[in-house]
Amino acid sequence: MNLPSGLMYLHPKLFLLLVILFSSAFQCPKKTDKVNQAKIKFDYAAIDDSGLRNGEVAVDYEFCIPADQKILDQVMKIDQGIRVMKSSRGRIGCTAQQWLCINSTHSPDWEKKLYAIASLSYVERIEETFYE
Repeated sequence: MNLPSGLMYLHPKLFLLLVILFSSAFQCPKKTDKVNQAKIKFDYAAIDDSGLRNGEVAVDYEFCIPADQKILDQVMKIDQGIRVMKSSRGRIGCTAQQWLCINSTHSPDWEKKLYAIASLSYVERIEETFYE
């Protein structure tokens, strides 16, 4: 191939750049994604796009956050439907320095919201809520 000398040096660099670009686009899920998903301690595989388990019933889930208004504001940006119980410990066992949060899968983008909550560093685990 008869390329101008400047393009000969650009060509290998361009090729390398394209290889890096394409390989990064098809990477496996990040390790942090798996760690965050591991925080979710209930089976959500049977929950459909409408947020219903087996097409029948929504699933409520609970988690604890530090008792701090700024943190609560951050959590509420994920989903305004999150209910906060500042004096309840829940089955999950929030401490006196934490607030109990309960949310439902019966909302648009429930899975995206669940993953966003799990990605928060101060959320240690997310459990299904069982009412008595």
